Formats: sequence, structure tokens, C-alpha cells
Amino acid sequence: MTYEDQEQPIGCGCEDHGAIPGAAPTNGSRRRFLRTAAGLAIAAPTLLAAACSSSSSSPKQSTAAGTTPTPGAPSTGASQPPTSPSGTATGTGALPGPETADAALLASRYDGLKPFAPAPPPPATKPVNTNVDLPPVISHVPTDQKICFLTIDDGAEKDPAFLQMVKDFRIPITMFLADCFIQDDYSYFTQLRDTGYCTIQNHTLHHPDMETLNPQRQLAEVTGQQQKLVKNYNANPYLFRAPFGNSNKATQEACKQNGLKAICYWRASFQKQGFQWQAADKKLRPGDILLAHFRGPKANGKGWPEMHELMTNLFRIVQDQGYTFARLEDYV
Repeated sequence: MTYEDQEQPIGCGCEDHGAIPGAAPTNGSRRRFLRTAAGLAIAAPTLLAAACSSSSSSPKQSTAAGTTPTPGAPSTGASQPPTSPSGTATGTGALPGPETADAALLASRYDGLKPFAPAPPPPATKPVNTNVDLPPVISHVPTDQKICFLTIDDGAEKDPAFLQMVKDFRIPITMFLADCFIQDDYSYFTQLRDTGYCTIQNHTLHHPDMETLNPQRQLAEVTGQQQKLVKNYNANPYLFRAPFGNSNKATQEACKQNGLKAICYWRASFQKQGFQWQAADKKLRPGDILLAHFRGPKANGKGWPEMHELMTNLFRIVQDQGYTFARLEDYV
């Protein structure tokens, strides 16, 4: 059985969100990582669904909390990256690469972590073909390089120390933002975008299970968020992630009407205790798309680590397996 053929069931990738006030609960069904996008949309008379609440079967990993960085503190010994005026993909060559990060600072601030290796130059032709009738559904990128792609969803937690962490590590991150989570503080994601390392993509207005909505309501979810992101961030999103990893042909049609070129899922989902893996051996493969969320005690409640602590653990696993991060928009 090849890696692409594995059909291990997984959670929606966001097992611990509370409900969005005023929204109806979703079915929270478990899905495969690499889904087909076929099927008819199911009309739903209910209000748009809430955020995820399914339970996780993630393998346990030790939580490496690390030293809490001072929010907004400068990275001593390392120059700050230039800002990016939009949410579109920024060429990695225009920014200091991760190998230029201050090694001593990272080790002391993030519990012994080191700078990531530079990603190899992206191919001249993007390996994911989006010049097709409907946006393709992908969970990995064809490559033989030891790279993976970090994507972070929703936007509920807004940890100032994570903003500093992005500046410290200098790695590319693709943010799939849903308006219901970010509308209380749009400026936080402006600051992440302006580091030059974070790009902004579409994750719907209200985070519903798209398969429970008829085509018209799916279109409203995609179009509404596309307009919000253009207005608030001067962004030009062209990638989409459906909440819960649930999409169908109507979702693809809604994306096509909004100029969105691909629906992106994932091969490993980072949970509170570590990764929930698709691969049985719990190993990364070249080109894996990784899913994380903006999580922490303010958004998820007492007992949750801070966002930067969660990401310290994620970074450690990626480094231990000998991988580095590349920018998803350079390949799709």
C-alpha cells in the first residue's frame, strides 16, 4: 500500500473548539485525509454550523513549553524582516531565510530549538496543476525534497508571543482564516501578515460543515469571506480550506466562482498532545501539508498551553524528523 493509498480515519483536525455563539451544531463527522471532491451538496435548513468539537485520537507527545518570550521583544542579534503589504504570496528570496535566525536566541527562548534549514528553491513550474476545470483537492505536494508546509486555521487565539515567534524563526506560514474567529481583532493578523512570512487564505465566514449546506449557501460562505479578506487585508486569496475537511462538488464550484485555485487539506494534524498522523509509522513525507490551529487558554480554556508553546512542540517534531518548511504558495 502506498502512502497516497492509506485510508486511515482521522478527525476533522480541530477537536477542541467550542461552539460559535448563535450557530447550530455540526455533525463533526470523521473524514479521510485525502478525500474525493465528488458528491452532491446537501440542503440544510439550520443555521450555519459551529466550530469543531470532535475528539482527537492523537498520539501523545511531550509538551515542550520552553521559555516564554516577552511579547513584542526584539530578536537580539538579528535584523527584522521587511514587511509585506498584502496577503498574497511573497517570494522567499525577498526575506531573510530561517537559517539567518539567531541560534542562541532560539535555543534560550524556545527550549533548545535551532534555526530551520533553508528550503530549496521552488520549482520553476508549480507541481500542483490548478489549470483544470474545478479546483483540485490536495493534501500534499509532489516533491522529493524534505520539506513540509505549515498551515494554521481559524484565528481564535491571538498570542502576542506567537507573533514574536514568527519573527524569530522566519519560516513561511499559510493562514486559513474564518471571519467568525478573527472579527474581534483583525489587527492581530495584519501584524502576522506584515512580518512577510504569513500569507492569508480563505476558510469561510462562519466555519460550517460545507457538505450540510446547499450550493447557494456554500457560495455565500466562500464569497463572503473572500470579500472580508480583500477588504480587511488587501489580500488576494486563491487557496481554500473547507472546515472539518468536508467538501463536495458544490464547494469546488463556489471556489471556482471566487477565483480560488485549490482546496487544501492535510496529511498530519497538530493537536494538544502532538500530531494526529495519517501515516501509520507517524513520519513526515516530502511535501506533506501540516494542519495546526490558533489555539490557547484564551480561546480554548484553562489547561491549554499558550500558542507559542504548542508551536514549539510542533517545530521540535519537524526538526527531529529532519524536515524544514517551504511556502505553500510557491508550490500550488
